[in-house]
Amino acid sequence: MTDLPGPRRKPTAACPRPSRCAVEPPARPSGLVVSLPADYTAFCLLYQDRYLRYACARVADPGLSRELVETALGSVAINWASVLASHCPAAEAWNILGSLIAQAMRGHAAPKFCNAVYRALPPLQADLVILRHRLSLSDEQAADLMGVERPLVASQLRMAHRTMARRLPALPGADI
Repeated sequence: MTDLPGPRRKPTAACPRPSRCAVEPPARPSGLVVSLPADYTAFCLLYQDRYLRYACARVADPGLSRELVETALGSVAINWASVLASHCPAAEAWNILGSLIAQAMRGHAAPKFCNAVYRALPPLQADLVILRHRLSLSDEQAADLMGVERPLVASQLRMAHRTMARRLPALPGADI
């Protein structure tokens, strides 16, 4: 046996070579059921499909989109008490999802329309353009999803339309 730094180990009869020792994983508790708060479950049921559609529009990779939405909802679950205590849980969750998507998109190509929209507009306006014109949500649905007031949606969309008409007149698929 070679002298190595640290405590000296003696081989035992039960396990003469460490490389041959099989480690058994811990047994799973049988019948374990994890329950989530009913209000969190309702929140997920209300928003998850639209979150996934939005992520797919932004990322154009269904697998990555699903992973981002699952991660966002997992983060919301972990912080559910503080999210629920916030001024607007929907806005908190939307910000988490948006941050995750922005991180994932760094250095990756997005669909042509989304790239143009996010280069030309501030994030709030770009999100609204995607929600209204790619996902066909109403102003009320977009406001609810993002956790903002409906009048803000209408005003931000007006500004977005003016900006995009000046900056993106020839972009295919940019008809809004």
